[in-house]
Amino acid sequence: MQTFQKFLTTGRRGNNWATIFRMADESGLDSTETVTPATKTLHSLKRECFSKYMRKKLSYVAADINYRDLCLALKAGTGEDYIRDELVASFCHGRYCTVLEDTLVEKIDDDCEERKIMFFNINAEDYCMDREEEDGYVAHGVCAMLVPRKRKGYDLYYMNPHGEVMKPYTYYEIIKTRTRCQKLDFDKEIIDVVVMRSIVDYCNKHFDHDIHYDGSLRHNYLGVNLQEEDVHGVCYIFPQLVYYYFGKYFTEKRELEAEGIKQSLPSFKEMLDSGDFNLAIHSCFAEFDTNYKKAIMDYIKVVPNTARVEEKVIVGQLITCLEKAKYRFLKNASDSFVSFICQDYFRKQCYYTEK
Repeated sequence: MQTFQKFLTTGRRGNNWATIFRMADESGLDSTETVTPATKTLHSLKRECFSKYMRKKLSYVAADINYRDLCLALKAGTGEDYIRDELVASFCHGRYCTVLEDTLVEKIDDDCEERKIMFFNINAEDYCMDREEEDGYVAHGVCAMLVPRKRKGYDLYYMNPHGEVMKPYTYYEIIKTRTRCQKLDFDKEIIDVVVMRSIVDYCNKHFDHDIHYDGSLRHNYLGVNLQEEDVHGVCYIFPQLVYYYFGKYFTEKRELEAEGIKQSLPSFKEMLDSGDFNLAIHSCFAEFDTNYKKAIMDYIKVVPNTARVEEKVIVGQLITCLEKAKYRFLKNASDSFVSFICQDYFRKQCYYTEK
């Protein structure tokens, strides 16, 4: 198997968009379906690429959450019934990575009982209204992590690649007619937070796991909009990249290097424990633009963990970097990861069979 580092587009000729889209489609990386080679391959990364600790502790779950239906259920007072019966989790089991299904909350309960570290690659169906889509709503790719505390309890961390631009969306728009819509208001709370909190509240009410989650920076990615220049709809690539870096560097530090200068980056767990979830997510994309990487390195070097400057400073710098990079940032990220997952090694494994 060739490592992910071998596929970073820096120093090699990258694929064009047409090739990237073809590979993503063939592997299922861009699919809302769960029984795909991609689901099996992503699950297998904990055995192929991650540490022995993460091989044992990490649980990779593909989840389906319909944001429209859940928001309607919450407003109708039937949110608990919907969360219990309708949210689905898919995960792999056994030698051939057979894809199994369960309800999302039962999967959370089972994994919490075993004190697993959980990563949820979430297909956010009907994430928001978009009249240009055939059915009036658009799907989106987001993710969440459930990380056990030292003694008892869990912390949930939520990542939407839109970051800070989701802050104003404290309502969900329901299409009523060709020109009219209804706004479901949630008392000035971000819709993404409403959805995650409702699932956490259900689990805390019905299971004894004490999951901690709120709308703060500690638990939500509210950094730079990573999709600012995205005109191709590659939102799926962001949760997958976060999964790789989360699993690979959960307990291990890594080193960033730009123009001959090196800077040590704390482990993912250290950043979570110190309240630097945004930095943890920002760092997952440092390899896809040199200016972006340098901004992250300067931020780590100048500001100690105990005295972080306001989040808007680093966000502002990264916005500037992505504006300069244009489509190159997205293309580098997409090409690198899609090429890594679609390499011959994984194609020859059981992940590309029907077993």
